[in-house]
Amino acid sequence: MINKLFKHFSLLILCTFFSIQLVFADNNLEQKGLFWQIENGKQSPSYLFGTIHSEDPRVNNLPKIIDSRFKQADSASFEILMDISTMLKASSSMFFVGENQSLEKLLEASLYQQVITAMKPYKMPKEIVNRIKPWAITVTLSSPPIKTGEFLDFSLYQQAIALNIPVYGLETVKEQLDIFNNISIADQVQLLKDTIKDIEKMPAMFEKLHELYLARDLTKLFEFSMAEMKQGSSDIELIEDFIEKILDKRNIKMVKRMEERLQAGNAFIAVGALHLPGEQGILKLLQNKGYKVSPLY
Repeated sequence: MINKLFKHFSLLILCTFFSIQLVFADNNLEQKGLFWQIENGKQSPSYLFGTIHSEDPRVNNLPKIIDSRFKQADSASFEILMDISTMLKASSSMFFVGENQSLEKLLEASLYQQVITAMKPYKMPKEIVNRIKPWAITVTLSSPPIKTGEFLDFSLYQQAIALNIPVYGLETVKEQLDIFNNISIADQVQLLKDTIKDIEKMPAMFEKLHELYLARDLTKLFEFSMAEMKQGSSDIELIEDFIEKILDKRNIKMVKRMEERLQAGNAFIAVGALHLPGEQGILKLLQNKGYKVSPLY
């Protein structure tokens, strides 16, 4: 159960609602490619891979160019370290602490019943669902029910451990959890209402995300994701604030922390694909620091 909850939690963190031919021109921010070479003219090149938290074999069967660079890397960096300690902290944070707190007491009866119905495909007992915080229900419903458990990001982490490649986290699990736990209960409930309202659209949205990811079109992937989040929200100010916290501010932090690995050279860095594109994306931030970024796949 802990592993299942952690993997659902990871989707929104690693992919946000949840990582060729074109490089940047001065007035062209169209960005295509999932795998980028990062150079500064001094150390050996490093590599940045945009992932998606997915079990889909089309995603998990990595092209040779990515697989070979990964296995030859001197280090592997991920958004967080996906060890047992992290899983325990992530899963425990999703639950109400007080004995008198519960989802049923917090929500209107009709919304609570909708949540129970929506959570049935995830095979979590009603008693467990009732103890989960609203933000965590939203995160869970923002990814499909688990089928195989073979997720791209988690698989890469496990492979790095097996290959004795030193692993690093660009964030702590506390930093990621604080983004959600610092959302007021009222706003958590509002996000949950918006998610439940559009629950029937989720399968089509998941498929479209995969389609754009497999097309390696970061710009369209970003635009589609942002449009879906805003169109489905009844509080644009809330969702824009959430996007700034979940993407923009984290991008700045992750770029700052990955520089030590970039300076060492031959680093492999894997983060959710939605962190790469845009004016505030990791690719542009690296360029602003003087790095040359070139798409390889």
